[in-house]
Amino acid sequence: MNLVSWNARGLGNPSAFRFLRLLISEQAPCVLFLMETKLQAGSINKFRNSLHFPNGIEVPRTGLGGGLMLILKSKADVVINNFSPNHIDCFIEYQDLSSFHFTGFYGHPNSSQRVLTWTLLRRCYDIAPTHPWLVLGDFNEILTHEDKVGGPPRNNGQIQAFQTTIDYCHLAAAAYEGELITWTNKSQGLGNVKERLDYGFFNDFWSESSEKPIIQHLNFYHSNHRALKLMVSMAGVQQIEPSYKSQFRFEKIWLNNQDCLDIIFKNWVSNTLNAISQTMSNLQSCATHLQSWHHHKYGNMKQDIKEAHKHVEGL
Repeated sequence: MNLVSWNARGLGNPSAFRFLRLLISEQAPCVLFLMETKLQAGSINKFRNSLHFPNGIEVPRTGLGGGLMLILKSKADVVINNFSPNHIDCFIEYQDLSSFHFTGFYGHPNSSQRVLTWTLLRRCYDIAPTHPWLVLGDFNEILTHEDKVGGPPRNNGQIQAFQTTIDYCHLAAAAYEGELITWTNKSQGLGNVKERLDYGFFNDFWSESSEKPIIQHLNFYHSNHRALKLMVSMAGVQQIEPSYKSQFRFEKIWLNNQDCLDIIFKNWVSNTLNAISQTMSNLQSCATHLQSWHHHKYGNMKQDIKEAHKHVEGL
């Protein structure tokens, strides 16, 4: 099962929506938690229909900021416990994966109000303290001073409040793959600040084996936050995606899907210094990502056609 969390920093314009489609086409999440959508109430219907996620819940923006959305594929069953502008808490059951407690979390951007979100997280823990629990999101806080590069030092009291809450909830930070930093203010020179604000946590009941979930720090997708990705199996263990190395063929059916254009746009890089080498690299990158996307979107097409033929023959 593939879960993705992303602070999108607004999804109201076509460009932002295009990058969201690209994220989905590349990572194929079963569960997608979005923060800072900055969308009005009722926006979820458009997103569910366009992105083919039949299930979901939204928390509209407050003023011109905030906004959360949790959308799920049809194979995932969800029971909502509670929600607020800073979290969506639920139980999720997916195929052979046992039911688990999931919290999509968004720490308050105002440091003076962040203590209120720590209280929210504690209350989520109290709902099912002995149930497997996974927490993903943007906490707007760092766990240690090593999680910050540039800018003035973070207040020790703020960090300690975060640590104390995590300890109270018996959560452990998942190991990560990729760059440490998940957020940047995008400033240049000495004004540049980078921090790890996005985390995945799990409790002791998440896995009884020695293996632990691993978070992948993905691209920014035009936001100032990286997306987070977690794949889990029945025992709560990281699941490795298969690689596909068949001969590349461009399929005509792709021309009818906007995802194809998005993938090419993302993976085609211009470099006038070494045009031939860059072109070869671009072709390889596009081929790899298009094959992976094709497998996730059309991988069962042949089987579906066979089953349809059997059904017709049986009539």
